Amino acid sequence: DEEEIELMNDCFISLSKITLSCNGAVRSTAVDDKGCVFISVFGAHSHEINPCFDATVCAMRMRDALTNLKLNSFSLGVSFGDCFCGEVGPSLRSDFVVMGPEVNMAARLKGKAPNHGILVSKRIYTNSNEDITFTKTSEQITVKGKNDSFYAYIPHSRVDDRGVKETTACQVKRPFVLMPSRQVQLNTILRGLTDAKYGNPKLMFICSKPFLGKTRLISEIGKIATQEEGFTKLESFRTTLDSYTSYYPFRQITSLALHACANRLYKKDFDSELSSMEALISNKALNKTDRVVLGSIIPSVVDSQLISLLQGQNAMVLTQNIADSLIKIFQPLQPLLIVFEGEGDVDPSSCSLVSELIKKSKKLCPKLCLLMVIRNSPTIPLSATHLRTDAINIELSPLDKKETELFSKSYLGITDRTVRMDKKLLDVVYNRSNGCPTFIEYVLKWALDKELLEFLDGGRTLTLKITDDPSYDATATIPRDLSNVVLAVFNELSPVLWDALKIASCVGISFDANVYGELTSLNFIPRIRELSTGYDAFEMCNGNLYRWKHNAMYEAIQELLMTEQRVQLHKMIVKAFEEKKAFFAESPQYRDEVSRILARHCSMGKMWEGAYTQFMQAGKYAEKTFKFSEAAKMYEQAIEIQNNIKKNFCLPGESLPKIKLGSCFRELARYADAEALLTECVSKAEADISAGGNDEKMYVEALTSLAVLHQAQSHYSIAKDLYEKALPLSRKIQPSPSSIWLAGIIAGYAETLRKSGELPLAEELHKEALGIRNNAVMERRCTELELAVSYTQLGCTQFGLNRYENAYEQHHSALIARFKYLDFSHGLVSESLNYCAESLSALLRADEGIPLALHAVQIRKTVFGESHPALAHALSVLASCYHGAGRSHDALTFLEQCLQICERAFHASHANLIPNLMNYGDVLKDTGSLQKAKTVLEKALKIHEKNFQQGQKAGQLKKLKDSIRVLETAIDPTCSSKENGNKEVSEITSPSRDIPTVDPGISGTPLIILTDIGRDTDDELSFVLLASLRRMYLLNPIAIVTTLSPERERAHLARGSLDILGMINVPVGIGSAGGSDRVLEFYGGKYAIPSQSIMEDGIDLMVRALTVSPPKSVQLLIIASFTDAAVLLKDHQELCVEKIKEMVIMGGLKPLEESEFVQPDSAYNNNCDMPAAQYVYQKCQELAIPTVTLSRWAAYGAAVPTSFLDQIANTNHMVGCNVRDVSENNIQELWKKVNFPSSDPRRERLPDRCNREWFLKTFTDKSELNKEEEADSIWNYVTKLNIYDPLALLSCVPTFRETHFRWETKVVNGAKHMLTGVSSNDTGILDMETLHDEMIALFVYALQCSLLKK
Repeated sequence: DEEEIELMNDCFISLSKITLSCNGAVRSTAVDDKGCVFISVFGAHSHEINPCFDATVCAMRMRDALTNLKLNSFSLGVSFGDCFCGEVGPSLRSDFVVMGPEVNMAARLKGKAPNHGILVSKRIYTNSNEDITFTKTSEQITVKGKNDSFYAYIPHSRVDDRGVKETTACQVKRPFVLMPSRQVQLNTILRGLTDAKYGNPKLMFICSKPFLGKTRLISEIGKIATQEEGFTKLESFRTTLDSYTSYYPFRQITSLALHACANRLYKKDFDSELSSMEALISNKALNKTDRVVLGSIIPSVVDSQLISLLQGQNAMVLTQNIADSLIKIFQPLQPLLIVFEGEGDVDPSSCSLVSELIKKSKKLCPKLCLLMVIRNSPTIPLSATHLRTDAINIELSPLDKKETELFSKSYLGITDRTVRMDKKLLDVVYNRSNGCPTFIEYVLKWALDKELLEFLDGGRTLTLKITDDPSYDATATIPRDLSNVVLAVFNELSPVLWDALKIASCVGISFDANVYGELTSLNFIPRIRELSTGYDAFEMCNGNLYRWKHNAMYEAIQELLMTEQRVQLHKMIVKAFEEKKAFFAESPQYRDEVSRILARHCSMGKMWEGAYTQFMQAGKYAEKTFKFSEAAKMYEQAIEIQNNIKKNFCLPGESLPKIKLGSCFRELARYADAEALLTECVSKAEADISAGGNDEKMYVEALTSLAVLHQAQSHYSIAKDLYEKALPLSRKIQPSPSSIWLAGIIAGYAETLRKSGELPLAEELHKEALGIRNNAVMERRCTELELAVSYTQLGCTQFGLNRYENAYEQHHSALIARFKYLDFSHGLVSESLNYCAESLSALLRADEGIPLALHAVQIRKTVFGESHPALAHALSVLASCYHGAGRSHDALTFLEQCLQICERAFHASHANLIPNLMNYGDVLKDTGSLQKAKTVLEKALKIHEKNFQQGQKAGQLKKLKDSIRVLETAIDPTCSSKENGNKEVSEITSPSRDIPTVDPGISGTPLIILTDIGRDTDDELSFVLLASLRRMYLLNPIAIVTTLSPERERAHLARGSLDILGMINVPVGIGSAGGSDRVLEFYGGKYAIPSQSIMEDGIDLMVRALTVSPPKSVQLLIIASFTDAAVLLKDHQELCVEKIKEMVIMGGLKPLEESEFVQPDSAYNNNCDMPAAQYVYQKCQELAIPTVTLSRWAAYGAAVPTSFLDQIANTNHMVGCNVRDVSENNIQELWKKVNFPSSDPRRERLPDRCNREWFLKTFTDKSELNKEEEADSIWNYVTKLNIYDPLALLSCVPTFRETHFRWETKVVNGAKHMLTGVSSNDTGILDMETLHDEMIALFVYALQCSLLKK
């Protein structure tokens, strides 16, 4: 049959082509009466890696070809194994043959295969199942030549490795593909990560246009950082709209960091930002100040009381404070990677904050890496210009053709490097995608769906499919506009979900699920959730933020919408927000966000009045949280809308946005811009009123805003004139006795008057403002912290009027309010402490003012740094207190520090220099430097004359002239102009050594203390207890002498500790080295003072103190080495016998029954100088001087729980905090010592009995530590502490001695020698809990009283 022969020939031709294209060779063809046989061979003629794969693909293509040729009956078999291949036969008729069992196996498989089917052997399956999908035959088969039955395999299709035709678009994955051009950028970023990991913080900008693979690159970096390098990753996302919002990129970062920090530190999952913040504060990781400044980023963690504290704070200072607080929550998360991703520009506030973080992290959080992903080069504000050079800039560019080919092959899963794309396919992919990886994917996806890709040249070339139609151009069929390709996944989408996509395109690239979830009428978020899970259109990031997963989808849908459609969608969104208006108004966490979002939707929906209202509202909320850059942007938008629509609409308060904008410019120190804008508003308001307008309130707003601007620039006369125009009108507009608006204007005018020297009227107005605000507080329209501002302003005014008692009352009221709501370290607390100290000094109560002033100085050092004018003011007040207390030389030191700061901070004629120069002149006069004092005061006079007009600051001027006149009279004109003679100056400047006569009936029992303060904290705790007993008039310390090397440094600490506890007039002297031949350990304190009031000779100080005391009245308390007591007894025996009532000793005695005399045992204080201890006890018995001794057993019996350290530290007193911190360190050091051998000099005279077992028994509840506990900090196992010296001090008071201790007594030579604590079984403590409660109450009382908390 000719047709059959033709069909057979067509089959052989087609099968031969397929064999060759699959790297095979035709072995033979055969035709007989049984049918046709076609044999192909693979692996014999080529060097393909996997001939099994080629043979199977060839069989599948043959099947398709024979089916297309409509062959009725055929089957195929494929086998793999060793065969004989070669020429057989004589040269006249030789042939190439392949023979062997595997050839027979292929034939047997063909015979077993069903019609139109293929069967392959197991070895074929094993060698190609990674590239081809198979199924196993349902039953085993048996073939001739094989004894056992076996399963065969049926091939179906190629997986998406090389078989492009069989791969569908939905099967293609989106891998991270590292292109050669990206390798440099990736290496740069990884180097930055490595640097950060090892303590060198990095900032990197990654910049590129859309669709170039930023997101995937960042994702890959995040995986490497978290999975391989151990980084914590925090990520935020922003939109174009967010570039208006101050610190917006840090909102998500701060929220995530709070959760992560709290969870990591306390191993607990906190359910909100607020709960995380409260946990961190309660555990001292953060404080209330941190809460306030972080509240400027996350309003949900603060209330109106706290957020009001940011009022008037300089934007740069706020940014620095935020950086300090963020560092605290970043530290536990190190190494830390922070990623700022998004499409919008980064707002200037965030840039400044990034700048501060990079500066501070070098010391405080060095393992920090910041990645900022942006579309264009960053707009960097002047405050952060160093970022231009310090940051690493990385720019991503489009892929070139070679990289387009590499990316395409990777996307298609082609791993064989020899496979290439032909020029036609590569050109069309490159031209359609413009080198963007995202669009390369979409082009290939479209081609896959249309089955336009195929292999040629034996599978080595990927090309567009060739058809028999010569007119067909596959290149032309690939669309140039890829929108339809991008949106193809949504072809079967329901109308409801399409509407959700359209709404989402109007909402933006990302949106808050919590906010939009409240729009129940739209049912928007549930549909977004469905689109996210079912269509991969959106992804959730950072807990509550949805964003489009593919920017191309977002932009494609935006392009689909007609302008009018978009307007209608925005109107629909606005309507949904209006329906939930009441809910959002009552939800402070949403208010500012919703106003900003709604303003945009109104604007896009051409709802101009609504847009204007919402932009104004958003600006107001931003101002309330002191985000003035953001507020300025909102008001600028309102002005722009106002300009566009005022022809058609009449908006109320036309000048209001400009007035608000001007106020924001003032806060941002853009004084020229502010003045131009506000002057224009004043002029317009005046013109409107002249023309018959009645918007007087707007006129008042313009006047007062301009007045505040001039006051900020010290233009008091101009400001005063403006207020005098505004105040009568404001009283007429709002006469209410609780109008906060009116109170603000009155207080502003009063402050202008105060600063210009018109104090009586200023006081009257401040009182009025305070009364109004008091009424507002009762009506809950004003916070107590706002009221504290009025107290402070009135107090400052009254101080200027020399009404110091009234001033103190006002400042104390402000201090109490601020204590109530603020962390102790807040700058406003330091302000009130400062003013209270200043008032107390003026009231001649400087000893009460010094503790407050010392704390204020330390707070301001921490908050403002070492060179801020605020610190200078605190130093000036501290100097005034020391001067008032008669310690002029100490005052001189602080004033010189103050003036050094002022000279750097202010220009040479600044008015703020005057009070500091006046103080300096007064102190110089009192220290005898008369000529220098006159020069300083004359300088102050010149500055006054430059800054103030006649009549202004008249009191200050009079005081200056009077002081200069007094100095001129005092200076002898015949003396050198340098000074009034060195001898005279020396005599005048010597600090007073006189000790006032002691009256025990008035001040309590006179007490001399020998202390080694700075070695153990119990000496300093004794000073705290002493402060309480002194306030109760039970004890009167008349001399403190420090002993034990380094004795001078111990005297400095003693002086500072006494001062900050309010015992300014207790004299301190330097004793001996205490029997030590080397310097022993010593801890200091920030309040330690190297004062000239400290007496060099401690023995001489004790002699003076004894001399002015009545007979048999003085108690000598020894809580250190006996060396100085021995010298005193030896050299001044008669004086000691006459004046000393008894010696109270922290030490120990041998059992009293062992001898007829009392003898010291091996207690530490005895052991420091045992001969001296023996001498003192011996002489006391000879001279009939009674002794009272507390032993270590008494201290063990009264051991206090470690929690008491937190109780005293919670007072915020510097001594309480120092004792807590040092106690932990001292315990760690003691633990080291007890583990040294008894002969080791590092034990520093520690008795042999004080070994490891003693430590565990004394301080812990454990008898031994296991290996794991041994590696841990010993402080974690300490449950109790011994406070030896406070017990000794307490026993100086007869009432406490009788109430809390049981005594053993031995009478020698008619004098009693008492001992408490005989042994471990008889500690001498009557009721440990009662003693604890009383002592801790006395500690807390002393610390609180010195800070005016009691």
